[in-house]
Amino acid sequence: MTTVRIFGFASLLLCIGSCGKAPIPSVAEAADRVFVNGAVYTVDEQRSWATAVAVSGGRIVFVGNDENAVAYVGDGTELVDLDGQMVLPGFHDSHVHILTEVMTDDECDLLRIPTEKEVAKKLQACTQAAGHGDELWITGGGWGEWLWPDANPQKGLLDLLYPERPVYLVSSFGHAAWVNSKALEIAGIDANTEDPEAGIIERDPETGEPSGTLRETAMAMVSARIPPMTLEQRKKRVHAGIALSHAVGITAVIEPGVGPEHIDQMLAVSDDGDFNIRALASLSPIGWHAGVFGDEVFEFIAGREQWRRPNLDVDSVKIYMDGVIEYGTSPLLEPYEDSQYGSGEYFYEQEAVNEYFTKLDKLGVQVHVHAIGDAAIRRALDGFAAMREANGMSDNRHQIVHLQLIHPDDRPRFGELGVAAVFQSLWAYPDPAAMELDIPMLGEERTYQMYPIRSVQQAGGRIVGGSDYFVTDLNPLLAIETAITRQNPWSNDGGILNAEEAVDLETMIAAYTINGAYQMGLENEQGSIEVGKRADLVVLDRNLFEIPSSEISDANVIATIFDGKTVYE
Repeated sequence: MTTVRIFGFASLLLCIGSCGKAPIPSVAEAADRVFVNGAVYTVDEQRSWATAVAVSGGRIVFVGNDENAVAYVGDGTELVDLDGQMVLPGFHDSHVHILTEVMTDDECDLLRIPTEKEVAKKLQACTQAAGHGDELWITGGGWGEWLWPDANPQKGLLDLLYPERPVYLVSSFGHAAWVNSKALEIAGIDANTEDPEAGIIERDPETGEPSGTLRETAMAMVSARIPPMTLEQRKKRVHAGIALSHAVGITAVIEPGVGPEHIDQMLAVSDDGDFNIRALASLSPIGWHAGVFGDEVFEFIAGREQWRRPNLDVDSVKIYMDGVIEYGTSPLLEPYEDSQYGSGEYFYEQEAVNEYFTKLDKLGVQVHVHAIGDAAIRRALDGFAAMREANGMSDNRHQIVHLQLIHPDDRPRFGELGVAAVFQSLWAYPDPAAMELDIPMLGEERTYQMYPIRSVQQAGGRIVGGSDYFVTDLNPLLAIETAITRQNPWSNDGGILNAEEAVDLETMIAAYTINGAYQMGLENEQGSIEVGKRADLVVLDRNLFEIPSSEISDANVIATIFDGKTVYE
């Protein structure tokens, strides 16, 4: 890994002169920073390359070769020799829970712990956590669904470790919570409690008593009882999320599921002058209450102007069309292999979807849809078709995220309807843990048709990248590699998930740069390295186009630059 080096003006003149290069052009207005000797992939319309970039006042003022860059070097210019390293536009993550869901030191982080035994050890360590609220709640999560049969951890272990303290731990998929008896007691959930609409209380098959796992809307029955974190605690989440983003080269995000309890923490950090990220908050005032979309939701959305800030936009609303296939909470066009789930249940009737999409589009907001199963995806696309028929073509940049199973008939509709396809491409490989859940639910044939990125692209759809962190790793390079290889990016073995759906590097860089900027309505401001655009850049230690696809995720972020200033190095 080459260290970024700073040289003076004279050093650059000496280098150029000794190499017999073209004459130095006349001096332009001196820039704040000039980057030279790089592999700059601009992602402009021509997908052109350069070796130098000049930045001034947070904007790009020059893109070209090293010789012409000299015109932007003055006595106060910081000159950076990239030593052949690659420069890309700052990455955009178009579906990520990074400003509201990052766990702090006060919470129990079970994310990516690989075995049930190690989860138990971490839970034991978490008994020392201070907790919050009068009852000293233990919160956190990230546990892997595949570690327990039927993704159904039991309350017994939590009861043993926390007999008097309530515990609420969200799964890595974000669609289930593991709770103990104390939490169930506080929420008033027992054997006689009925499942809420679009939710499941997992139960002991013999006694009917809650077993300790709550799915979808049932999660809110407990989470609503948890005392809220203080504003200062929640500001820590925002700061931590921004730092994590910069460490992997992300400078812009679409943050879904933002309710009233989240907006103030982002505003507080922004008003402090520390909101060093571009963000589109996708409002979701109903949280997990799928199937409910009344007047109070539109009243909440109508007040969004007060939350707008220089780096924070709020013209988006998230709607859940389904749960997840692995729990049987996502409707399918053909029944589940596990007959107990049938074809699943819809969250909304088609008429309601048509009404909501049409009304939101008229309000000038992006409709940001969570849809995983093929039936829910079709219902969402039918809703967008009804919206287009009623309103005509708008410029609200609507999108569907996740897209695990798309029927072939629906793949061309993304391009036809102008709806972006936001894939979490890091999921597009035969992860043995995920396969243990998916194949019994879908069968092998449908499982190997998951995440049809190339089919949607070839049919004219806009491909956009998102991680869905904290569900999976935040690093865009892991997702980019997986979309190209359809193979485990950590080990580069273990089989391929439908090689016909692999795409190329150009497609995935665009998905994480200019296409992400387009989804935020900011393609004229960022997403490519062009004169006049914001100086949001990421420097990598190697040129991704000159290495095998299987090594893309091995590249390191050397520096992340936001508004022309280095925010990670």
